[in-house]
Amino acid sequence: MRVASVRASAGRAAVSAGRREFHVAPMRDYTDRHHRRFTRLLSREAKLWSEMEKPHAILKAADASGNKLDRLLSRGSDEGYEVFQIGGNDPVTVARATRLVLPYGYDELNLNCGCPAIESGGGDYGAALMRDGGDDAARVIESMVREVENADSFAMYGSKGTKPKVSVKCRVGIAETLGDVVPKDACAEEVLEKIAAPLERFIKKCADAGAASVVVHCRQAVMSGMSPSKNRGVPPLRPEILFDLVARGDMHVNVNDVYDRPSFVDATRSLDFVLNGGVSSFADVAEAFAKCPNLKGAQAGRWPLLRPFDMLHVDAFLLTLDEKLKVSFRKEKALDGVRPFDRDASARAVAAAEAYAFRRAAAYEHRSRRNGNEKGAAARPLALALADLDDRLERSTGNDESESEASSFSSSETGEDDDPDALANAVDGLLSVCGELLEVEGGANRAKRTRKALAKAVGKKVGGKQRGTRAEAAAAAEAGRVAS
Repeated sequence: MRVASVRASAGRAAVSAGRREFHVAPMRDYTDRHHRRFTRLLSREAKLWSEMEKPHAILKAADASGNKLDRLLSRGSDEGYEVFQIGGNDPVTVARATRLVLPYGYDELNLNCGCPAIESGGGDYGAALMRDGGDDAARVIESMVREVENADSFAMYGSKGTKPKVSVKCRVGIAETLGDVVPKDACAEEVLEKIAAPLERFIKKCADAGAASVVVHCRQAVMSGMSPSKNRGVPPLRPEILFDLVARGDMHVNVNDVYDRPSFVDATRSLDFVLNGGVSSFADVAEAFAKCPNLKGAQAGRWPLLRPFDMLHVDAFLLTLDEKLKVSFRKEKALDGVRPFDRDASARAVAAAEAYAFRRAAAYEHRSRRNGNEKGAAARPLALALADLDDRLERSTGNDESESEASSFSSSETGEDDDPDALANAVDGLLSVCGELLEVEGGANRAKRTRKALAKAVGKKVGGKQRGTRAEAAAAAEAGRVAS
């Protein structure tokens, strides 16, 4: 087993206690350690989430021969903040899985209470944990917190040299079928009864069990009869419910009449809240903080897959929020850190790709042939990156009549167009990197042969899913732009 080494705090990109946060959401088949490694090279400050893993998958990997557990649980990078998400409903099984995850040095362990059953593979976990008001979720969280408290080895600490915190990600509410979803124009009494009050009770129980923060996807989860993609877009967004909860700031209140707080849980601390759902641009993030200044963070999913090189601006964006918006929040000021794709962005993009690819290539030389299929997994983030650059270049040269997935982004959020020459240089550089990683021979038409090799490495199934995901992200961004 790869046990995380003692992590020196010097040189780490630890987020300060009061800083607002940007999270890249957990996404199945995307946010594996390869994707997290590449994204970390684009942003030092973004909080990166793993895919959701089921406890039984973790326990099975632990019993298997070879390095299956390492491949499943390893961090993307030794640097920066990473969150590992678990999806389960049995406290004993989740505790055993947590014990196996801890040596890998994650900064946060998250319990998934947001995926509808159809998305999480069935079973009484994910959003199903919200059905009973939070009693089952609280028991699972307590088991996770107890494992963390019992882990005394410094090797189990995260990137900031502290024990990982336990958090929960949930929906704003659940609905058994689409017909049970509370409509956007519902009266205040119905919203309070069916969404706001149950959400508050659920969160309080999780807090009393030891959860330190809560990520709320601000759509109801439809538990049956709706696909995962429609679950991310059809139920109406209700961020105002979360904003009201955060504004009142009373989530440290004890509810021992419902659930007995474990003795090791601090009864005085308050919760951090992170918004998820409808976050498709830096403007959306800035808008959320403008409406809810006490919000701790914002989490995006499909947007970083559609435009991974937007992550180059995350650090400057967060710094702008910290340094310039302490007294009076102004949305336009928050976007000062977001610039068009220029020569500097091109150089940084290619440098990140080189650092990522050459480290992966070196790793392959130390592995046996039976692990060679990981080269395809390692190529996936580069395929998304190349698609992003292709889309930007197509728009910047005026060919916006096409059905580009990212056509809704006609310009950068500062209103200035990306630099076509910088984009062309970045495309050439990225293709060169991919060619080296995939061992494409030099000579005529190397760029074209590299694209074919990249598509083959990624595979038709994954490539098709990537195209579908990017189209979904573009549609969501366009819907948000029209609505605003």
